[in-house]
Amino acid sequence: MGLNDAIRQARWRSKRNAEVERLRRAAVEQSEQLAAARKEIEIAALERETAVLKKALAHERQQQEAAKVEAANAAAAPLSEIARLKEKNRKLRADLRDMKEWYEEESHRKGAMTFATYGTLMKCLHPDSKPSDAERSEACALLGQWKQGRERARRGVG
Repeated sequence: MGLNDAIRQARWRSKRNAEVERLRRAAVEQSEQLAAARKEIEIAALERETAVLKKALAHERQQQEAAKVEAANAAAAPLSEIARLKEKNRKLRADLRDMKEWYEEESHRKGAMTFATYGTLMKCLHPDSKPSDAERSEACALLGQWKQGRERARRGVG
């Protein structure tokens, strides 16, 4: 029986060694597959990062081109911008003049004191002011005109 046991043990050892060797080859193969998969994942991540960077670069280039175009337009546009602003200023001054005329007419029609009259009177009445005789007489004349205009407006006369 000793010989049979030794043969059985030798078979068992060879099977076990073959199984161990098969498992080692499988482990090496899986290790290689894992390394290859890691490389593929790393490559995919680097490709994504490259794509993002390319998009950022393209966006930056577009912004630079837009800035160049804007700078070129800005260099050519100051004269037209100045002309546009001058025209706008002229229109605003005309509107202001029309509004002031309307205010003066409404003030006379309603009998309200105009800003110019009020300003002249306050200048003469202010305690820090030392008005001249000419300024006093002008303020008195404006006050008299205002009172007459107010009476006319109250009575509804012209």
